[in-house]
Amino acid sequence: MKNNILISVLLMAFALSSIAQEKEQETVQDFRRHEVSIGYGFHPVTSISADRVSRFDCWMDKIGAIYGSYTYYFNKHVGLGGTYCFDPRKIDYYHHGNSFNPNVANLYESSHSIMGHFKLNCVSLKHFVLYTKFGAGISFWGYRIKEFQPELYEVNPPDQHCCFAWQAALGIEVGNDRIAGFIQEGLGMEGLFSIGIRYKFNNK
Repeated sequence: MKNNILISVLLMAFALSSIAQEKEQETVQDFRRHEVSIGYGFHPVTSISADRVSRFDCWMDKIGAIYGSYTYYFNKHVGLGGTYCFDPRKIDYYHHGNSFNPNVANLYESSHSIMGHFKLNCVSLKHFVLYTKFGAGISFWGYRIKEFQPELYEVNPPDQHCCFAWQAALGIEVGNDRIAGFIQEGLGMEGLFSIGIRYKFNNK
């Protein structure tokens, strides 16, 4: 009798141990630590705050921010990583006082932002994630000018070459644990509103 009870207890302990190991393996398999994403953002802060040649009228063609990110997750909710943003623009300068040929110059302007970021998945369900993201770093500016009337107008590029880069955002992801699309609202180098796709890989 005692032997039967002992054997039953050992079998139950073995079964519970096996179930616990299976659950632990499932948890590890469901948890992907590495994430890459690409996105497109409307109205990044670099387009809003860009310097201008004030003595001319201008028209700016905004393309928007194109960015890519990598995030390493310590658990299902907390991750750290880096983001690169590229924001190109074209600015046409013209002079109202010259009705015959008002075009003065084209300024091709671009900013390159590199930021470290913190990402927190506030709500993490099977097919839905609500997250916040905060980033900070540095942005570098580049300029190229095409002048149409250099004999009449002198156009010098803006003197802004670097600035503080940042991003604060709230977003949602819809998909699965491997691949999902996202929509994000915030303020900073990635834009006031952005859309994109993210991919998670490698369980270890």
